Amino acid sequence: MGDYINPPEGTKEDWLEENGELVAAPSWPPPADMVLVCLVDNGPFTAAAICYDEGEFSEFNAPDPTYEEVAELKARAEARGIKVVTAGCGEQRPRTWYVVSRKNIVEVCPDVAEMLP
Repeated sequence: MGDYINPPEGTKEDWLEENGELVAAPSWPPPADMVLVCLVDNGPFTAAAICYDEGEFSEFNAPDPTYEEVAELKARAEARGIKVVTAGCGEQRPRTWYVVSRKNIVEVCPDVAEMLP
């Protein structure tokens, strides 16, 4: 997972309020010349993920793993000798979806221009 909105001035929440439109039930593909952005509340911080393709959209639209799923994945990794640290896993993180014009996304995050549909 890859690219996030971090405006040079103000918060990402303010930037999204000014440049985006709330979406109640996001779906792929986004409207023409628009980009889906998922604002995830991670507790101590938020992340505004740019969904530049269907795979990225699916990752952010999927539910977070349950405690049981996290424990199973951790056990499998540790059985292979991989040390795993988890924090706050197993609870659904709140998400707010927006659509933002491609132009505005490229202005704030030019590195994604070539990846956008």
